[in-house]
Amino acid sequence: MNTLRASLRTHRALLLIVLLYAAAAMLLAGSLPSPSDIVTVLAGFLMAILTGPIFILCGYTIHVMVMQRPHRLCHYLYHDLRRYLSKERLLHALPAMLLIPVFACSFTVFKAAIPRLHPYTWDTTLSAWDTALHGDMAPWERLQPLLGHPLVTGLLNFSYHFWFFLFYAILYWLILDTRRPLLRMQFLLSFALTWIALGSVMAVLFASVGPCYYGHFHGSDPYAPLIAYLHEANGHVPVWALQVQDMLWQGYQSKGAHGELGISAMPSMHVATAVLMAIMGWKVSRAAGISLTAFAVLILLGSIHLGWHYALDGYVGAAGAALVWRLVGRLLGRQAAAPSMHMATVPCIGKEGLTS
Repeated sequence: MNTLRASLRTHRALLLIVLLYAAAAMLLAGSLPSPSDIVTVLAGFLMAILTGPIFILCGYTIHVMVMQRPHRLCHYLYHDLRRYLSKERLLHALPAMLLIPVFACSFTVFKAAIPRLHPYTWDTTLSAWDTALHGDMAPWERLQPLLGHPLVTGLLNFSYHFWFFLFYAILYWLILDTRRPLLRMQFLLSFALTWIALGSVMAVLFASVGPCYYGHFHGSDPYAPLIAYLHEANGHVPVWALQVQDMLWQGYQSKGAHGELGISAMPSMHVATAVLMAIMGWKVSRAAGISLTAFAVLILLGSIHLGWHYALDGYVGAAGAALVWRLVGRLLGRQAAAPSMHMATVPCIGKEGLTS
């Protein structure tokens, strides 16, 4: 019980942010959920809770198979995980594990509400700025000689979808971590605030659909050759982005009848989150920093090449994420200097954690 109380105190800022965000999402929804809505939300909640741990388990199993190579894999995994997932660790992680699905559901509500709050009117402006910023040529056209090959497209497409696996694995790894309390909390708070400030507030103010949907809203489509290339490449390697784009468009046209996940281009949350992961990686190790930075570059390139975003969306997402990380770090640094911070944090705050 003491561990849980300490964990609740540690997560009080995250708790306040997520609950206020969830309350705003409920007001935005405009009505109480029906029984079917409740079942859908509970199913999504359960899936969100399970997704991260399953991804971590998959990654950890691969690591053990490659690096440890035990004779009895299941026996090794069982005993190692049983030792790792102690009661204290699980109680320490419980508040964050319960808050993340609530936050994800709230974000989905905000994203789906974008066209109700602000029409999609920014695409022509963002496209023009994108072209002007890159020497009077659209970024995808400049990248096409380098990236316009089916195998390269397939790699970027895989990386863009692997983002979900990597993000959830890192998120829940940090949620369960007890060695780096300040780094852990900096990532969790930066993630939440980045998605609220950029993915909700800024996405509404600069409501846009991105290159892949440009032709649906405007008569002349400068991105038609890019979409045509992606369909051609799909004949050689699977380009899953095309199916996802079509699914989101069908959901938008049905006004929620076939699902309402929302469409938003500015800013790119894929890039913003990848940058947060890269910054965090440099705090853990040089190898992690290099790997996650390279991954962030792939995500930026993929966001442009696959037609999801204007390059400007990625630049703004990256800059915004870095700014939020810095501001949260300053705030936590000031709190760490106060005696109350040391009272609130869970055990295992050592020199490594404070310097991470």
